[in-house]
Amino acid sequence: MENILHKVSRRFISPSEEDIHRNNEIFESVINVLVLENMQSVDPVFASMFKRVFYGGSYCDGLHVGRTYDYDLNLLLVTPQDASPNLQQSTFPSHIQLQVKNTSWLRTSPVYSNFKQTFLDDDDYLITDKALTWIKSIVQKGFHLLPCTGGRHYLSTEVGEFPVYFSESGPAVTLHIDVDGDYRIDVDLIICFVFTEDKWPPRFSPNPYSKIISWMGPTTNLNEFFIVAKKPKDVPDYYLHGRHWRLSFQEQERELIADKRKLMAAGRLLKKMRNKEQHNKIASYYIKTVILFMVKQRSDAFWKQPLSTVLLDVLETYTKYIRDKKIPYYWNEEYNLIGHIDDRTLTNFADRRVYHQGYQNKSRQT
Repeated sequence: MENILHKVSRRFISPSEEDIHRNNEIFESVINVLVLENMQSVDPVFASMFKRVFYGGSYCDGLHVGRTYDYDLNLLLVTPQDASPNLQQSTFPSHIQLQVKNTSWLRTSPVYSNFKQTFLDDDDYLITDKALTWIKSIVQKGFHLLPCTGGRHYLSTEVGEFPVYFSESGPAVTLHIDVDGDYRIDVDLIICFVFTEDKWPPRFSPNPYSKIISWMGPTTNLNEFFIVAKKPKDVPDYYLHGRHWRLSFQEQERELIADKRKLMAAGRLLKKMRNKEQHNKIASYYIKTVILFMVKQRSDAFWKQPLSTVLLDVLETYTKYIRDKKIPYYWNEEYNLIGHIDDRTLTNFADRRVYHQGYQNKSRQT
């Protein structure tokens, strides 16, 4: 099976060197032209709060499959220095609330005079819907500064000009860049606020976020965490008040899965099988979480074994999580990432693999 798996991975899953080079050039243009030039030029608040970008998503994690390349471009913002942000524990696992403790200075600020109206509710909590409305308007303004011919906007890069359009989905604005036929690049622009360990809520320490506490020290270069404008799933809007932001530890997650030789290949094969078996409710992040738990439970030597050995273990582990109807959030295991998926669907996903396995065994006997 080993040679076949490597052949499948090379021919049908792993991107070519040509694709990688072209993607990187296009992605760099999105950052330099749209984000660093256009978006900062149209909004002084964005220009003031913007700190850096973080490249997320399956492609940047090395877990991408298919001819549509998905990037997550996290736009990392910092709250104004005089705002005195206070991060508070949310009633929902994996989420957090942010309250601005000092708003008196806003009235006299030449840049932030509309900050409260744009971002906060009456109790000065940072509101996800308001932040999303704001970032979407900035993306739209920056987008319309791109060259336009025949009613279509184009992105100019070192490897050519490509038609581009955008759509809105959840906590992101997505840029769709048509490269060649069925070859497309999607870039999700995601608004995040970034904080260092000194803003970590003391009531969170040490549990249930015990795994992240070790990263939250001044001696580590990964002591920052993000909050993303993403609400808890399946909770009525009237109960949320838009105050609940999703915690994100993407930099720490990337560090955990780095340098695991067969991990990326096995993860890509699992995602390819997920797509083929139409496990469409199992998001890529859920698969990444399964792998994170495996990294925690297995030695570095495990990932140096043959790909076939690693893949079979990954499949068995994935199936167990699906059959148990629970993939815990890695950083807070009280939160079940697939708790919103109905039991019948998860049972069908798990049993479908059992059916294929039984069919294959029967075929061998025949």
